[in-house]
Amino acid sequence: MAQAPRLTDIPIWAFHGSNDKSVPVCRSRDMVAAIKAAGGKKILYHEYKGLGHNVWTSTFSDDRVFEWLFSQRRRLIR
Repeated sequence: MAQAPRLTDIPIWAFHGSNDKSVPVCRSRDMVAAIKAAGGKKILYHEYKGLGHNVWTSTFSDDRVFEWLFSQRRRLIR
């Protein structure tokens, strides 16, 4: 994950279904681990046990996702 160091200061909340047949779940696990290993502290990961590729239904049904999303602020670089 060569790009991981560039993502350490970006708030990320990743979601994946443990039974996803379209994108292997190891891809999200590896991405999250790489960002954390590079010093990322703003990354969250939620894995839906037993779900497949369409986890967006469960994700967007959770009010906490919107609370988190709208609490993020863009940091201006000067």
